[in-house]
Amino acid sequence: MKDLQKLSGRLKSIFHFLTYAIPLFIVFAWLFIEWPPINKIVRTGLFLRPEISTPEGLVDFSTRELPLLCKFIGCFGMLLGSLPTILGCALLKKLFENYQTRKIFLSSNTQIYKKIGWLAFIKGIFTIPVSQTLMVLAATISNPPGHRYITLGFGTPNFEAILCGLIIVVISLVMQEAQKLQEENQLTV
Repeated sequence: MKDLQKLSGRLKSIFHFLTYAIPLFIVFAWLFIEWPPINKIVRTGLFLRPEISTPEGLVDFSTRELPLLCKFIGCFGMLLGSLPTILGCALLKKLFENYQTRKIFLSSNTQIYKKIGWLAFIKGIFTIPVSQTLMVLAATISNPPGHRYITLGFGTPNFEAILCGLIIVVISLVMQEAQKLQEENQLTV
């Protein structure tokens, strides 16, 4: 049990950090995308995808000078796409906080799992397509009229997020039933 508490404490700290670090990094990266150190990080594709696929081909944000409107749309699109991940990190922080304090078989933990599952499902259905649409808009809004695009796509990443979300929701329902059985066994004398 001590190992679980120690690991939970570390994971709680990591998810707490990520809850704030992800949005801050996205905003900072989009504001200073032309600054050489940030541009170098963007080119690696480690945090931001430098290339966006448009109907006219790939657009590389790291090699273009972007107007403020493009930066704003790109930043908003990236934040929207990351919102389920950020909220998931906050929920995981709470879950590992419960585990750290030996609160393992609680109904609130099953609710956290269920919320994480629904966040993944919503990411697949809504945030990935809208985020990709905004990224294409950011890449093409400074183009001349007739070469600006708004696209809406649905592909493998969407299906993966939806499937993972549904699996996590089902697991949370199984955990909820197990938690009810444990409560019944505790009441049986």
